[in-house]
Amino acid sequence: MALLETILASTTQFLSSHYISFPALLIALYVFYQCLIYPALISPLRHIPGPPILPPSSSSITSLIYKYLFGPITGQFPAIINGEAGIPQREWFKTYGGERGIVRVVGPVGAERVMFLSPEACERVLVKEWIDYPRPQFMKGILGLVTGYGLLTVEKNEHRQMRRMMNPAFSLPNLVSQMDKYHDATESLIKILDDKTSLSPQGEVLPMYDWMSKVTLDIICTTAFSYTTNALHDPHNDLAQAYERMIELQSGVNMAWLIGLVWLIPGLPRFMESKLAWKFRGAIGKLPQLGLLSIIISSMHRIREISREMLEEKMRDSEGHATEMDRERKKDIMSLLVRARKESLESEPGGWSMGDEAMMDQVLTFLGAGHETTASGLAWTLYLLAANKEAQTKLREEVTPILTDNPRPEYRTLKELQWLDCVVMESLRVLPPVPMTFRQAAKTDYIDGVLIPQGTILYIPIRVINTWAAIWGPDAEDFRPSRWLNLPKTYHSQYSLMSFIVGPHACIGKTMAIIEMKTVLASLIANFEFDLAHEGQVPQPTAAITMKPKDNMPLRVRRVQRA
Repeated sequence: MALLETILASTTQFLSSHYISFPALLIALYVFYQCLIYPALISPLRHIPGPPILPPSSSSITSLIYKYLFGPITGQFPAIINGEAGIPQREWFKTYGGERGIVRVVGPVGAERVMFLSPEACERVLVKEWIDYPRPQFMKGILGLVTGYGLLTVEKNEHRQMRRMMNPAFSLPNLVSQMDKYHDATESLIKILDDKTSLSPQGEVLPMYDWMSKVTLDIICTTAFSYTTNALHDPHNDLAQAYERMIELQSGVNMAWLIGLVWLIPGLPRFMESKLAWKFRGAIGKLPQLGLLSIIISSMHRIREISREMLEEKMRDSEGHATEMDRERKKDIMSLLVRARKESLESEPGGWSMGDEAMMDQVLTFLGAGHETTASGLAWTLYLLAANKEAQTKLREEVTPILTDNPRPEYRTLKELQWLDCVVMESLRVLPPVPMTFRQAAKTDYIDGVLIPQGTILYIPIRVINTWAAIWGPDAEDFRPSRWLNLPKTYHSQYSLMSFIVGPHACIGKTMAIIEMKTVLASLIANFEFDLAHEGQVPQPTAAITMKPKDNMPLRVRRVQRA
């Protein structure tokens, strides 16, 4: 006992003489253990191959100091947030994934992520046992903040009930009945681009992502809410401006910072929705590194105000202030959902039904998830066609006769255009608007023969799966639409193209997104030629939850010259 007291006294004296507090030493030891000792020597995941815990560095003194001083804390996280979405993961799989397609990545602060490629693993996590592998809390918080706590964030029975109620609104007959609204917005876009390019035979360089964002916002607002934003013509539209400010924040660094804040400050997403946060948004924005939060608070406050107005109008209609003929004409998604809720309450007074706040969250979900991803999908498709003029010319030859006969082709007509389908599917494969998703193990179990402890974060690398050479062949990373005319034998209809995910959490708007992309793309290609803005132009995807072009996708647009 005396010896122990002597050791403690000596240690305390040493720390004091060197200005090191005992709590600081404990924290340092804990960080050292958490970041290096545990993942390297103790973790049950340590045998899974993957990149080293310490990030790579050059031979310079500064780089080496950073590697050994901060590397254990950051791990491979800088490569993820600073790299192109999905590309660091793709390289790790090529180096460490082997035939099974399993990789472990460490960082930040020793956090371990396990990534799987196999259909068996994806089916287990996303389909068969989806309840045991929910979205992690940080992801729910961020999704809830920008898209509401609707279908994207709820789990288990609530998700089942919510999806069941919403399915009829996304049925093919209902979506097809709204195609005139797709054509209305598309024709407005064609007129705008025509005005901008008519005086220049060489065409004009235009930020195509911006225009795709406007046209898809107009489409989602009319088809989902019968609400006119007129984003294409009104640059000062409140809803469009609010979303533009939000979308401009998308970057790997901002996303990492937001995840860190959500993780460190319990209840932050809910606080940011409150009146208190709105009241003090200016003060919050002046705090160091919190300008990001101020923009989100301001933008989402305005988006919520407009969304509430939309919902209240639908509620008034359902309460009898609209005639039966008016209700029949209103085929928008929200009107159908409000009527479905009313009918459900009338037929089963004690049964499950969405409350007003849940309905409000659906409005935000439709707006947030229903236009930005489709806008990105269209922008990437136009880039890929600009870089592959042969594929673009072939598409123009297919769609031009159809649109000449009928500038507003019906769903069945577009569905039968084989090359259009090939182009859209190949674009969604190579550059998916959502490049990854996350799940968290709610139990300890084996996946693909690997023991996964409860709490482990599972990273589903959608972009990597979509371009896995074991499935798609040696040119898997290339844009080659013709591959859809003769799919490889290794292709799996559910697990080889994961752009819309699979299982209960698969995108409910998949069919809508594809119809919308085909409608807009067919008209654009029939009327305009698209070229790269400059020689050597390469895509610049953001490394965030969704993958949009950092540079707003500038392309040279020129009116098609008719013979």
